[in-house]
Amino acid sequence: MKVFFIAIFIVFLSVGSSYSQVFENPYYKTSDDQTTTITRIEQTPKSTIITFEHMQTAEGWIALSKSIYLQNAEGDQMYKFIKAEGIPLSPQKKSLKGDEGKFIFKVHFERVPSTIKTINIIERAIPRDEAGSYFNFFGVSMDKTGKALREGRSQRI
Repeated sequence: MKVFFIAIFIVFLSVGSSYSQVFENPYYKTSDDQTTTITRIEQTPKSTIITFEHMQTAEGWIALSKSIYLQNAEGDQMYKFIKAEGIPLSPQKKSLKGDEGKFIFKVHFERVPSTIKTINIIERAIPRDEAGSYFNFFGVSMDKTGKALREGRSQRI
């Protein structure tokens, strides 16, 4: 009987871990915001959660546009914004002082299928010559080793 319960526990453990994945400090090709990095991507059964770390170097403000989305970097599929934690949504803003240091927040999206290995995070699609700083990240690896990007000779900035 004890062996039966251990076997059931192992099956549940393996099934549960197959639906969730975590990518710590993922590699990405480029970013429009040099003061923000991606520290974690978590794939849950229902959503993709991205954790950002913003380093405040001067007095200013921070906010997130509800129009942010994920995109398959090698296709047209888009994954919609669900909710944000720890950051106000525009038009609200959080004032930050230059000495506040790290500001960590999470953004939840529709789940990206595990077959997709590279995504783009688009807060606002803008021409390169337009002024502004947005949470746009391109070529974000959804591979535990970053292999998808390293094979393309890209590296984290």
